[in-house]
Order: sequence, then C-alpha cells, then structure tokens
Amino acid sequence: MNERLKTTLWVIGYTLLAGSCLAIFSVLTEIYRYIFSLLAIYIGIRFFRRFETLGLRIAFFALGIFFYFLVAVIIAMVLYLRDNPQPIT
Repeated sequence: MNERLKTTLWVIGYTLLAGSCLAIFSVLTEIYRYIFSLLAIYIGIRFFRRFETLGLRIAFFALGIFFYFLVAVIIAMVLYLRDNPQPIT
C-alpha cells in the first residue's frame, strides 16, 4: 500500500476515535464520562508518539474538532428522535 495513503488512513482513524470519545464525554453526565476524556488523551499521546511532523499534528487537531462536532450532532439527532417520536397521521 502507498505510504502516504496509509498515513492518511491512520490520521483519520486516530482523529475519528479521539473526536468520538470527546463527543461521548460531552453527552454523558455520570462520573464514568471521564473515562472517555482519559481515553481521548491517551489516543492523542499515541498519535503524537507515532507521527512527529507538525503538519500531521495540525491535521490531527483540525480533524479531531471536525469529527467531534460531527459525532456530537449525530448523537443529538438520535437522542431527539428517540425522545420525541413523530405522531402517526
């Protein structure tokens, strides 16, 4: 596999995991929500150990924020649909 493609897939994978963990952290209210915060920090540390270039680290933050908002919106839509069912007309 092309090395550049492999790096891109790794960056997307790490950022998707970190963004999802942060989105779950922001939705939960119980004490175990902090597990997802620590998991996101751990994923960031693993990413920074694996990729040392500045461009990939900036991409990690930018895509992490993007995936955080994307997953948070999806979770909000699912919770809204679950709590407010449409009446049958």
